[in-house]
Amino acid sequence: MPRSIAEVNALRKLSRAASEHQTPPHDPQGRHGFDRNQPRVPAGHSDSGQWTDEPGAGSPTDGHDDVTVDRTGQETWASFTNVHRPDGSLAEQRVLNRDGSTIVSEFNEPGGPGDWDERHTVITADGRKVTFETTGNIQRIYDGDGHLISASVWTKDGPEALPMVQQAFLAAIPPAVTTSIELGLILFTWLSSRNSQERTAVFGFKAREYQEKGTPQKPDAAFVADLTRDEVKKACDRLDDVQRRTDAAVDQVRRVGDYDGPADFGTKVHKIIADGIRSENDPNYIAEVSVMKSRMAAARYGKKGTVRIDAFENRPEISTVCIYDPKTGSRGLSFPRMAELANTAERKFPGTGRIIVIEVRPRQK
Repeated sequence: MPRSIAEVNALRKLSRAASEHQTPPHDPQGRHGFDRNQPRVPAGHSDSGQWTDEPGAGSPTDGHDDVTVDRTGQETWASFTNVHRPDGSLAEQRVLNRDGSTIVSEFNEPGGPGDWDERHTVITADGRKVTFETTGNIQRIYDGDGHLISASVWTKDGPEALPMVQQAFLAAIPPAVTTSIELGLILFTWLSSRNSQERTAVFGFKAREYQEKGTPQKPDAAFVADLTRDEVKKACDRLDDVQRRTDAAVDQVRRVGDYDGPADFGTKVHKIIADGIRSENDPNYIAEVSVMKSRMAAARYGKKGTVRIDAFENRPEISTVCIYDPKTGSRGLSFPRMAELANTAERKFPGTGRIIVIEVRPRQK
């Protein structure tokens, strides 16, 4: 059995304190030593997509920490630290976000203690805390006191809820449910920034939790994880198509060069993606303008400003709607934005059972 969450949190607090003392967030020496988590320069910059490749102070083989600092000021995170075991494997990762929240991730080694593979604890600036613990394709979410909030399993159709012993406790603490999805979005934003050709972050949840008499609800996060693209494509088979359209649109807008800053760049990219999807005339594959953005002055493509387009793929045979969020910047997904996506999915495809949100970032060349 895994150690108690309270014990884990105490150990993490000590570990964070030691790390912050050794390597402050404003350390000007950006370092890296773990390829999958190497940072990239954000879109919209002249060197967008380039790996930052300054040498680390210690090699992973000697067990030292590797620290990376975002000097662009454009990422949602300010710095992260990879802690390696003497054999070079990743043991822990600590992320300091610009909103004051932190993420502490633990990676169990094969045959290590406990029956878990990964633990991600998110702590907000005001002290709220949620832990996402994954074992194989099962994820359990705990509040700051170690109480189980939800449990789910990733299937070929997406996340499915698992029965829990603590159902009576759940009904008594709706604030914990709200916290889990808000902190789940923080974790999802970080994991999405690490997306690669092999792996993709997902945020999956039960659609019915978001709807009650037309009012956005506050559900528990059913599943927040970093999966292989093959695992994701079993439920969301338009992923490669949206990726291809995003890559092509970014290349086209950069090649033409007729844009006024990052916001206008994003608007032009999103319009190309939307036009391509709409040309298919598939009622189960649509492109929608963000309602939140369309209420602003930037609602028309001729205006300067950001207009976001989301691609919705309806899979009625498995009661799943996949929402693809093409990204040209680094801003994360907010709770109101998530509510908007869920409400749009339910309105466009009544009877949706589950929703899976995926950020699609242009592949680096």
